[in-house]
Amino acid sequence: MQKKLVQSSLAMTAAAALGLGGAFVASPAMADNAPQKLNVENDAQVQKALSGIEGVNAYGETDGKLNLGVEKKTDEIKELEKKFDNINIVDGIKELKPYAKKDLVGGAGYLANSPAGKGVCSTGFSGWDGEGNPVVLTAGHCSTVIDPATGEIGGDTKIGATEKPSIAEANGGEGFQPTDLGVVGEWGYHSYGSGDLLEGPSDDWTDPKPSDIDFAVINVDEDKYSVKNGVTDWTSADSDDLSKSLATEIAQVGAHKETTVEKSGRTTGLTEGEVIPFEEYPFEFSNVGGRWVHGFGVTSPESDPFSAPGDSGGAVFQGDTAVGVISGGGPAADGTQFGWVADLDYSLEQSGVDFQVEKPGEETPTPEAPAAPEAKDQTIEPNGDVTGKAEAGAEVEVNWAPAKGTQAAKEGSKTVKADEDGNFTVEGPEAEGDYDYSATAIVDEQKSEAAEFQVTVEKEETETPAPAEREINVDPKEIVASDFVKEDKGVTVSVKGFDEGEKVTLEAASGPENVEGITLDETANENGAAAFSIYGTSEADPAVYLGKYDVKVTGANDTEDEKALAGSFNVVEDEEGNGGGGNDGGDDGDNGNNDDDGNGDGGDGGSDLPRTGAELTGLAAGAGLLVVGGAAVVLTMRRNKKN
Repeated sequence: MQKKLVQSSLAMTAAAALGLGGAFVASPAMADNAPQKLNVENDAQVQKALSGIEGVNAYGETDGKLNLGVEKKTDEIKELEKKFDNINIVDGIKELKPYAKKDLVGGAGYLANSPAGKGVCSTGFSGWDGEGNPVVLTAGHCSTVIDPATGEIGGDTKIGATEKPSIAEANGGEGFQPTDLGVVGEWGYHSYGSGDLLEGPSDDWTDPKPSDIDFAVINVDEDKYSVKNGVTDWTSADSDDLSKSLATEIAQVGAHKETTVEKSGRTTGLTEGEVIPFEEYPFEFSNVGGRWVHGFGVTSPESDPFSAPGDSGGAVFQGDTAVGVISGGGPAADGTQFGWVADLDYSLEQSGVDFQVEKPGEETPTPEAPAAPEAKDQTIEPNGDVTGKAEAGAEVEVNWAPAKGTQAAKEGSKTVKADEDGNFTVEGPEAEGDYDYSATAIVDEQKSEAAEFQVTVEKEETETPAPAEREINVDPKEIVASDFVKEDKGVTVSVKGFDEGEKVTLEAASGPENVEGITLDETANENGAAAFSIYGTSEADPAVYLGKYDVKVTGANDTEDEKALAGSFNVVEDEEGNGGGGNDGGDDGDNGNNDDDGNGDGGDGGSDLPRTGAELTGLAAGAGLLVVGGAAVVLTMRRNKKN
């Protein structure tokens, strides 16, 4: 017996098993008392142990254990299970029905005629042999004429024309109507279970052989047909041209995966099922129509079966990978639907058939690789944009890693899409330091060479603006007594260089002996400036205000290093006045350019600022003069028209 008959990935599940019973001629049951271990590598021991066992419909061996699937656990099978502790028996597994007899319909549409009548099967995959000749892969049992009385193969069927898609069962019709295109071709390699029948009068156990496959090749008549890579989805059946709409093109033949699988066939059209994991049902061979067939199982809902009679030979695929052709199936014991797939990679290996999905010598040229992106060394802030340029619409794979010596930084990767102008942007790292970057453009699955560049991440050092120079302006610095006692004239003290919203305080530090000091508060505006207005109220006797007044201005936010702004003004007799004004830190300002009212322009003075006015009130002679606050203080809020 040949060992390692199948790939470990191929599977079939007990829950989805179905079919017919296979029989083996009974022999006396084994009766050792203590459980034994069967040497599954020894052909003679296996044959002796299984001789006389009926209804074995699935067979698999792995890791020194023999897995058998039977329709029913008979007394003989129970004894066998007791005798050997490394034989695993799963019941409920029946013989499967092949899908290519007179009353069955076929898949993707060709007729296979026998002396018993007309049958139909489905094409699997179109392609070419190693010499470039067109071929179609399908199920091997579609090629055989089987004697219904003995089960023996009595020759080959004759391939007919393709079936008319518009009336096939997959499109809601009754099927079996050929197209007028003529005979598809002739059988090439074809095999169905290596020809050995499991049922018969012999008492000998029939081992599965590596050559037990269900696989056939049709050599296509090039004068009548041409082949096209791909699997139809049946949506174009009404046009009788199934090549118009494909479920997928086939890029390769490969091993199946234990996940969702699709099938296209002339009975049920395009369907889906789930590959049964090998762990759930560890069998590589199944009894299909009385013969072993290597493959894997697929389960599907009974209401939406993966396959049905007539789908035999139909294409089974996962994505763009061809994985098998439909071999047999039917309802399972648990109410689901079961299908057995002859795995294509295994069948090609055993048959030695050279199958190509692309015509030799006409392989699709590999697209030219795109140009490498362009990206310069750049400095960004943390999480700033890293930019570059590539082919418009290209996928750009950007990778980065901290350069040597960079601390607290992580490597990363991200793929972005270049815009219509080729510009691409990716968010940079957060940690400061130097990073080595590379960018690769991807177009039509072709990668460019990598563009390498360096990115430096650092926080921008913001310079603290130097504080504005503080300045005081007294306007005018000299005023005649008759003007000083007028509310709309007086002296304006303006300051700047404070913080916005800061409380600014003016204090009349000293003055004539008979005048008491005054304190005024104002709030600095958005430009850090404030202004104060001082005037007298005793128009009857302006002379009481004659003298020099010293003022100083401080801010609530002053530091120990900041000195109070100091200034002064003089109230003089009318015949002495000349109307001067200007910055206390400089000259006397625009002497001679004052307004007629004597208030003057004041240079950088506060004529365009809100002003706080205070009245200097003169008292009776001998009682002294003082500046009064409280209710006697008058606030004037005047703003220059330029504001």
